[in-house]
Amino acid sequence: MRSEPSTPSPGTTGIRPFAATVLALLLLGGCASASGPDTGPDPGPDTGPDTGPDTGPDGGGDWWRPAPGEVASWEWQLEEPYDLGVDAQMYDLDLFEVAPEGSELRYPDGEVVEVPAGPLAGAVDELHARDPRPVVICYIDTGAYEHYRPDARMFPGYEEDLEDVPDRPAAPEEGSALGWSSGWEEERWMDIRASERDAWTGVIWARFDLAEELGCDGVEPDQNNPLGNDPGFPITLEDQHSWYVELAEQAHARGLSVGMKNGHDRPGSAAELAGHFDWALPEECVQFDECDELKPFIDQGKAVFAVDYQGAVDEDEACREHARLGFDGMIKDLPPTAAYRRTCGEE
Repeated sequence: MRSEPSTPSPGTTGIRPFAATVLALLLLGGCASASGPDTGPDPGPDTGPDTGPDTGPDGGGDWWRPAPGEVASWEWQLEEPYDLGVDAQMYDLDLFEVAPEGSELRYPDGEVVEVPAGPLAGAVDELHARDPRPVVICYIDTGAYEHYRPDARMFPGYEEDLEDVPDRPAAPEEGSALGWSSGWEEERWMDIRASERDAWTGVIWARFDLAEELGCDGVEPDQNNPLGNDPGFPITLEDQHSWYVELAEQAHARGLSVGMKNGHDRPGSAAELAGHFDWALPEECVQFDECDELKPFIDQGKAVFAVDYQGAVDEDEACREHARLGFDGMIKDLPPTAAYRRTCGEE
């Protein structure tokens, strides 16, 4: 588990990086383990649970679209320790952690990047073999560069030594897609401006292709909200919104369910984008008093898997706020592992 943002990790969440430092120090006091309810309805047949409403820009494709309260129990683990023994209808796991031996990322020019087997290699098939069959969502960082990923060299601006990539206050090099530090070691914000991102989005679509190939039911694209996080590029709200929309469209083109990760901190953004996504996974909406911004998802019959963090909020109050709005809420450790989990129901 990562206790402060300067420690590298293969599964960084999209928490605000500068708030994360303070929160991580709170977590150093230790954490207890807990488990949520282990019962609930069958999420559906082998092709996945029933889909939700088929109106809006997300279309009527045959992918997972959960309604509020449909998922009685879900789990989110991005770093060790892992535990696939949790009785959950939906698991959210890192794509590179679940990749089995022999996995590859393939690009239109014919280049191939080999992906080493992750510590959860084969987990997608393992989970899908269960009865009832859980949904498996694959976490993919789509808005920040991670120097420790096998495809790092494919991004414009890559340097073997990350220290050779300019960081604040130096300006990013011309033509580089790598901006300033996200707050986590070995990670940089990406240049998601609509005018610039075509130079590197093929790397992200190869990751989406791998998610489809591995049988992921959907994707959780993360770190797409650089506004307010000093990314090093003059990114506008329009750039940020158009990137969210492009991610949703690319996921749906592959038959993948897709959730809106964060971005709700900009007033009105969730209302504008909810129609393009199938569900939302916001972090810290109670902590930062932003939960009401996510009501458009509930109004459209789409689940909100809200997460607040142990040690940063009063857990009882956070769960009551999640329940008040109809969210499928949870309290997790930071970053999310199997070490702590409290599901929020009617409280």
